[in-house]
Amino acid sequence: MKIGILNTGNIGSRLARAWVAAGHELVIAKDSDYWDLEPLLKELGAKARYGTIREAAEFGDVLLFSVYWPRAEGVLEAVGNAADGKIVIETMNPLGVTEEFVHYHDLEFMKNSSTTEFLQSKLPKAKVVKAFNVLPAPTLEPAAWADNAIKPNIFYAGDDAEAGKITRGLIEDAGFTPLNTGGLKSARAIEQLGVLVHHVANHEYDGDATLVRLGVSVIQANPGPIFREGLV
Repeated sequence: MKIGILNTGNIGSRLARAWVAAGHELVIAKDSDYWDLEPLLKELGAKARYGTIREAAEFGDVLLFSVYWPRAEGVLEAVGNAADGKIVIETMNPLGVTEEFVHYHDLEFMKNSSTTEFLQSKLPKAKVVKAFNVLPAPTLEPAAWADNAIKPNIFYAGDDAEAGKITRGLIEDAGFTPLNTGGLKSARAIEQLGVLVHHVANHEYDGDATLVRLGVSVIQANPGPIFREGLV
């Protein structure tokens, strides 16, 4: 599959490695010059090449919109109509930033929307899917969970069934287990889950320093639930 990564940062670089290893072809782009992509390109080999945001959007049948939320509008301007008809997997969280460069969840925005719904409104001819936004980037590799009996899930949401199916396969190619949460509006719940993980990090563990170690997984009881007479 041809994949365009519209911003190859902490998340995009990790997924690039996994998807090249799974045999996909990539064009990787960067929203800024902050990070030199040359070492990553050498690591990825012949299956990946560098391009502008527009070139990556034109190349991919699937686009990874892994963009810093305050920069979403700028990247959308660079994409233009190149996303029309394509699957766009977006990984954003609605994080605002203060003048002191302190990040915070935009809870007012989250009351009635999600970054996924915003992106779909800006790309009406694309098929937008939410995924990869809960797991911190340093744990977005299977090797991070090598000693864990339970691996974290990647939750995804979208209105288009075929786009969901392809996203599901790319989640598996990245080494994780996908969980379908339903239509596009379910992205709101996935983003709220990210807030919950922050709360758990702050109140159960050692604050944000621990956040990069946390994942979430849904497990089924095995051998199964215990029912008792007269009780549920």
